Amino acid sequence: MKSGIYAVANIGALRLYLGEIHQLRDRWQPVLVQLSQGRYDNAKLQAEWEKYQGDRRFSFHTAADLMQEPTLLGRDRLMSDLE
Repeated sequence: MKSGIYAVANIGALRLYLGEIHQLRDRWQPVLVQLSQGRYDNAKLQAEWEKYQGDRRFSFHTAADLMQEPTLLGRDRLMSDLE
């Protein structure tokens, strides 16, 4: 998969963090490693990761996932916020 937009969803807190990367296919594993080691560059996401104790409350999605799943954390609201 080439470059694109991805989202990390905190299902428990109903928050969605968006990012852009050149190698989208390979992104989730490095995100997990950085979060687990306390060195992810998004301070809010890192704080939530630490608060909620790890990856069982979080999921990774591509832009295509977000477009196909209208119930994922209120996609309609997210899309209107982005427009």
